[in-house]
Amino acid sequence: MTILTHRLYSEMHAIRGRDKYPDDHLEAYLVEKTYPRTAEELTLRLSNVVAAFYGFILEHVGERFGWQAMDDISRTVFRELGQFKTREALERGVEIPRDSRAPSLVFITAVYTASPEYNFEFVKYTPAETVLRVCGISRYDRIAKQLDLEQHLTWPVLTPFFEGVAGELGIDCRIDIDGRGLGPEGQCDCYFTFTTA
Repeated sequence: MTILTHRLYSEMHAIRGRDKYPDDHLEAYLVEKTYPRTAEELTLRLSNVVAAFYGFILEHVGERFGWQAMDDISRTVFRELGQFKTREALERGVEIPRDSRAPSLVFITAVYTASPEYNFEFVKYTPAETVLRVCGISRYDRIAKQLDLEQHLTWPVLTPFFEGVAGELGIDCRIDIDGRGLGPEGQCDCYFTFTTA
Protein backbone atom coordinates (compact mmCIF):
# COMPACT_ATOMS: atom_id res chain seq x y z
CA MET A 1 0.00 0.00 0.00
CA THR A 2 1.15 3.52 -0.67
CA ILE A 3 1.48 5.81 2.32
CA LEU A 4 -1.54 7.94 1.26
CA THR A 5 -3.80 4.95 0.70
CA HIS A 6 -2.64 3.33 3.91
CA ARG A 7 -3.29 6.54 5.87
CA LEU A 8 -6.93 6.94 4.79
CA TYR A 9 -7.52 3.21 5.10
CA SER A 10 -6.13 3.33 8.65
CA GLU A 11 -8.31 6.33 9.51
CA MET A 12 -11.35 4.31 8.43
CA HIS A 13 -10.30 1.40 10.64
CA ALA A 14 -13.44 1.58 12.78
CA ILE A 15 -15.40 0.57 9.67
CA ARG A 16 -12.86 -1.27 7.51
CA GLY A 17 -11.31 -3.09 10.46
CA ARG A 18 -14.22 -5.53 10.42
CA ASP A 19 -13.47 -6.68 6.86
CA LYS A 20 -12.15 -10.25 6.50
CA TYR A 21 -9.99 -11.22 3.52
CA PRO A 22 -8.73 -14.70 2.66
CA ASP A 23 -5.16 -13.38 2.99
CA ASP A 24 -3.13 -10.20 3.48
CA HIS A 25 -2.03 -10.18 -0.16
CA LEU A 26 -5.58 -9.77 -1.50
CA GLU A 27 -6.34 -7.04 1.03
CA ALA A 28 -3.20 -5.10 0.11
CA TYR A 29 -3.88 -5.54 -3.61
CA LEU A 30 -7.52 -4.37 -3.48
CA VAL A 31 -6.78 -1.45 -1.18
CA GLU A 32 -3.90 -0.34 -3.41
CA LYS A 33 -5.90 -0.63 -6.63
CA THR A 34 -9.31 0.64 -5.56
CA TYR A 35 -9.34 2.36 -2.17
CA PRO A 36 -9.51 6.18 -2.33
CA ARG A 37 -6.22 7.85 -1.51
CA THR A 38 -7.63 11.07 -0.05
CA ALA A 39 -10.75 12.25 1.73
CA GLU A 40 -11.54 14.32 -1.38
CA GLU A 41 -11.39 11.25 -3.62
CA LEU A 42 -13.54 9.27 -1.18
CA THR A 43 -16.15 12.05 -1.07
CA LEU A 44 -16.24 12.48 -4.85
CA ARG A 45 -16.63 8.75 -5.41
CA LEU A 46 -19.52 8.68 -2.94
CA SER A 47 -21.02 11.64 -4.76
CA ASN A 48 -20.82 9.72 -8.04
CA VAL A 49 -22.63 6.76 -6.46
CA VAL A 50 -25.41 9.04 -5.18
CA ALA A 51 -25.77 10.58 -8.64
CA ALA A 52 -25.89 7.19 -10.34
CA PHE A 53 -28.47 5.91 -7.85
CA TYR A 54 -30.65 8.97 -8.48
CA GLY A 55 -30.30 8.70 -12.25
CA PHE A 56 -30.83 4.96 -12.63
CA ILE A 57 -33.91 4.95 -10.41
CA LEU A 58 -35.44 7.86 -12.31
CA GLU A 59 -34.62 6.24 -15.63
CA HIS A 60 -36.50 3.08 -14.63
CA VAL A 61 -39.42 5.07 -13.22
CA GLY A 62 -39.68 7.04 -16.46
CA GLU A 63 -39.57 3.94 -18.64
CA ARG A 64 -42.11 2.09 -16.54
CA PHE A 65 -44.52 4.82 -15.39
CA GLY A 66 -43.90 7.75 -17.73
CA TRP A 67 -41.67 10.79 -17.80
CA GLN A 68 -44.07 12.97 -15.82
CA ALA A 69 -44.00 10.42 -12.99
CA MET A 70 -40.20 10.56 -13.10
CA ASP A 71 -40.19 14.35 -12.69
CA ASP A 72 -42.81 14.14 -9.92
CA ILE A 73 -40.69 11.63 -8.02
CA SER A 74 -37.53 13.70 -8.46
CA ARG A 75 -39.27 16.80 -7.12
CA THR A 76 -40.82 14.88 -4.21
CA VAL A 77 -37.50 13.29 -3.24
CA PHE A 78 -35.72 16.66 -3.24
CA ARG A 79 -38.52 18.28 -1.22
CA GLU A 80 -38.38 15.49 1.36
CA LEU A 81 -34.60 15.70 1.39
CA GLY A 82 -34.89 19.41 2.24
CA GLN A 83 -37.21 18.52 5.11
CA PHE A 84 -34.89 15.76 6.30
CA LYS A 85 -31.77 17.95 6.18
CA THR A 86 -33.65 20.67 8.10
CA ARG A 87 -34.54 18.25 10.90
CA GLU A 88 -30.99 16.90 10.89
CA ALA A 89 -29.50 20.41 11.17
CA LEU A 90 -31.83 21.26 14.05
CA GLU A 91 -30.93 18.02 15.84
CA ARG A 92 -27.24 18.95 15.50
CA GLY A 93 -27.94 22.27 17.19
CA VAL A 94 -27.72 24.52 14.15
CA GLU A 95 -29.64 27.71 14.86
CA ILE A 96 -31.80 28.31 11.81
CA PRO A 97 -33.58 31.65 11.67
CA ARG A 98 -37.20 31.43 10.56
CA ASP A 99 -36.73 33.86 7.68
CA SER A 100 -35.20 34.10 4.21
CA ARG A 101 -31.82 32.88 5.45
CA ALA A 102 -33.08 29.41 6.44
CA PRO A 103 -33.04 27.64 3.04
CA SER A 104 -29.46 28.71 2.35
CA LEU A 105 -28.20 27.65 5.79
CA VAL A 106 -29.72 24.19 5.50
CA PHE A 107 -28.33 23.89 1.98
CA ILE A 108 -24.84 24.54 3.33
CA THR A 109 -25.20 21.78 5.92
CA ALA A 110 -26.09 19.43 3.05
CA VAL A 111 -23.17 20.65 0.91
CA TYR A 112 -20.73 20.07 3.77
CA THR A 113 -21.81 16.47 4.25
CA ALA A 114 -22.93 15.25 0.86
CA SER A 115 -22.44 17.61 -2.08
CA PRO A 116 -18.73 18.32 -2.42
CA GLU A 117 -18.91 19.54 -6.00
CA TYR A 118 -21.10 22.54 -5.17
CA ASN A 119 -19.67 25.85 -4.12
CA PHE A 120 -21.71 28.71 -2.77
CA GLU A 121 -21.49 32.45 -2.35
CA PHE A 122 -23.75 34.73 -0.36
CA VAL A 123 -24.61 37.75 -2.48
CA LYS A 124 -27.11 39.06 0.08
CA TYR A 125 -27.94 37.79 3.56
CA THR A 126 -30.73 39.57 5.44
CA PRO A 127 -33.86 38.33 7.21
CA ALA A 128 -36.10 39.66 4.43
CA GLU A 129 -34.00 38.64 1.43
CA THR A 130 -31.15 36.22 0.87
CA VAL A 131 -29.41 35.68 -2.45
CA LEU A 132 -27.32 32.55 -2.73
CA ARG A 133 -25.15 31.73 -5.70
CA VAL A 134 -24.69 27.99 -6.24
CA CYS A 135 -22.02 27.00 -8.70
CA GLY A 136 -19.71 24.11 -9.47
CA ILE A 137 -20.91 20.73 -10.63
CA SER A 138 -24.44 19.43 -10.25
CA ARG A 139 -24.07 15.66 -10.07
CA TYR A 140 -27.80 15.39 -10.75
CA ASP A 141 -27.56 17.39 -13.96
CA ARG A 142 -24.47 15.44 -14.97
CA ILE A 143 -26.14 12.02 -14.59
CA ALA A 144 -29.35 13.28 -16.21
CA LYS A 145 -27.35 14.32 -19.27
CA GLN A 146 -25.44 11.02 -19.33
CA LEU A 147 -28.70 9.05 -19.24
CA ASP A 148 -30.53 11.46 -21.58
CA LEU A 149 -33.14 12.34 -18.95
CA GLU A 150 -32.64 16.09 -18.59
CA GLN A 151 -35.47 17.08 -20.93
CA HIS A 152 -37.90 15.23 -18.64
CA LEU A 153 -36.87 16.97 -15.39
CA THR A 154 -37.75 20.38 -13.98
CA TRP A 155 -34.55 22.40 -13.51
CA PRO A 156 -32.91 23.25 -11.32
CA VAL A 157 -33.62 20.14 -9.28
CA LEU A 158 -32.54 21.99 -6.12
CA THR A 159 -35.65 24.19 -6.04
CA PRO A 160 -37.86 21.58 -4.28
CA PHE A 161 -35.05 21.08 -1.71
CA PHE A 162 -35.38 24.74 -0.74
CA GLU A 163 -39.18 24.44 -0.76
CA GLY A 164 -38.86 21.50 1.63
CA VAL A 165 -36.73 23.55 4.03
CA ALA A 166 -39.25 26.39 4.05
CA GLY A 167 -42.15 23.98 4.49
CA GLU A 168 -40.48 22.11 7.35
CA LEU A 169 -39.88 25.39 9.20
CA GLY A 170 -43.30 26.86 8.35
CA ILE A 171 -41.77 29.81 6.50
CA ASP A 172 -43.69 31.60 3.77
CA CYS A 173 -40.74 32.01 1.43
CA ARG A 174 -40.74 32.96 -2.23
CA ILE A 175 -37.97 31.35 -4.29
CA ASP A 176 -36.75 32.95 -7.51
CA ILE A 177 -34.10 31.37 -9.70
CA ASP A 178 -31.70 32.98 -12.12
CA GLY A 179 -29.99 30.10 -13.89
CA ARG A 180 -26.92 31.54 -15.55
CA GLY A 181 -25.73 28.29 -16.98
CA LEU A 182 -25.84 24.52 -17.08
CA GLY A 183 -22.85 23.02 -18.84
CA PRO A 184 -22.43 19.71 -20.65
CA GLU A 185 -20.68 18.03 -17.72
CA GLY A 186 -23.09 19.29 -15.05
CA GLN A 187 -21.46 22.69 -14.58
CA CYS A 188 -23.95 25.04 -13.00
CA ASP A 189 -24.20 28.66 -11.98
CA CYS A 190 -27.51 29.59 -10.39
CA TYR A 191 -28.66 32.44 -8.19
CA PHE A 192 -31.43 31.58 -5.74
CA THR A 193 -33.29 34.51 -4.18
CA PHE A 194 -35.29 33.77 -1.04
CA THR A 195 -37.77 36.44 0.03
CA THR A 196 -39.97 36.48 3.12
CA ALA A 197 -42.61 39.04 4.02
